[in-house]
Amino acid sequence: MPFLPDSPALVAGHGRAVLLTHDGAAVEVKPGLVAKQLGGAVPLLVHGPATLKRLGNPAVQVLDLLELFAFVCPARGLAPTPAGLARALEMEVPETLEDGARLLAPMAEALLARLAAGKNVPANQDAAGLAARMGAAGWGWAPYVLAALGQPAARPDGMAMRLWKRLPKWEESAPRPPPSAFAVTSGQARARLATLLGPEAEQRPAQADYASAVTAAFEPRQAEGQPHVVLAEAGTGTGKTLGYLAPASLWAQQNKGAVWVSTFTRHLQRQIEQEAGRLPDGTKVVLRKGRENYLCLLNFEDAMGVERYAVPLGLVARWAMASADGDLFGGDLPGWFAELFGHSLLAQIADRRGECIHAACPHFSACVIERVIRNAREADLVIANHALVMAQAVWGGLDDDYVPTRYVFDEGHHIFDAADSAFAVELSGAAMAELRRWLLGAEG
Repeated sequence: MPFLPDSPALVAGHGRAVLLTHDGAAVEVKPGLVAKQLGGAVPLLVHGPATLKRLGNPAVQVLDLLELFAFVCPARGLAPTPAGLARALEMEVPETLEDGARLLAPMAEALLARLAAGKNVPANQDAAGLAARMGAAGWGWAPYVLAALGQPAARPDGMAMRLWKRLPKWEESAPRPPPSAFAVTSGQARARLATLLGPEAEQRPAQADYASAVTAAFEPRQAEGQPHVVLAEAGTGTGKTLGYLAPASLWAQQNKGAVWVSTFTRHLQRQIEQEAGRLPDGTKVVLRKGRENYLCLLNFEDAMGVERYAVPLGLVARWAMASADGDLFGGDLPGWFAELFGHSLLAQIADRRGECIHAACPHFSACVIERVIRNAREADLVIANHALVMAQAVWGGLDDDYVPTRYVFDEGHHIFDAADSAFAVELSGAAMAELRRWLLGAEG
């Protein structure tokens, strides 16, 4: 028995839109006449805000397949189009708007069938209660999700939103002993690079020379306050990332310490993380950002009191249980999530700079930020950014008692701007408004 009713399907492109009606006919949609053509029916579509914007933002209810995907497949990304969803579901990719419209219902059925097949797995233990709560707040997918889970009469369950009760607790471990100071030789760096590239890789002598040159930065220092510094530059396509990861990973392995790789942009952080996947098994790599990039459970709890946030927070709850690190910006929360529900929501549930109460927080033992910090203490490579590294320099370690002794600064030409921001004091209207809120409260 199909889970979905006979809903129309709506797809909009640049300058043209198509509506697949109940009888299977594909008709052109004219901006300003969408509501009339729908006749009160609730259409299936992909990315409601973008689709409706192209049609003049009509006030109509929709069933957005991206919301269903976020519930069924949390912490997974895709291109927010019918073609992108088809690729994610390994279905035939539509080539025209008409093909895309005809595929929306089968894709929705495929998602609901996937949910039904996994209804008994631990990850879906609280899914019915959560969907019912979202349904009480007006989520259109709720009855179909509950039917797929085999619990059409499930009641709203507030416990499903209490992430601090469900997330694993982190544990404090003994401090890591100081690292040794064995050097990395040029030959070792070249050999490690060759291993990372594999036997089929194109031979690039410049990349091997680069890896050899940067080993000087990993030599033991002769006096306190006199580190070895290497300024290395190479052209585009040289393979700089693996060029410095080879000696860095060797130093971490030989000395039982961490090398921090710092970059300016989030995008390059993720790119380096992908390249680090070539490192030998057992190499622990952790990506770290500033606290304001991560989900704050206390702010999440505060937002739960706002009824209009029930649907997006329900999807955030699903994501948080599946997320690798709780990173709201540039992590495994899809970028289109903020487009569906607004960027302001994510800012409200993220940690805010200077506001964390640390051990005084009732959710401290389940805090995703504290878990990332502790994972980084045990890592071989920590992929950070200039802002975080400079903040640590300002505060003498910031969240960590242990300050690294080996750094690699990628995008090094941005270090000066990052240092200016970290070591400067800015007095602005926004800062004063934030101080007023702190002193008088939101209603002051």
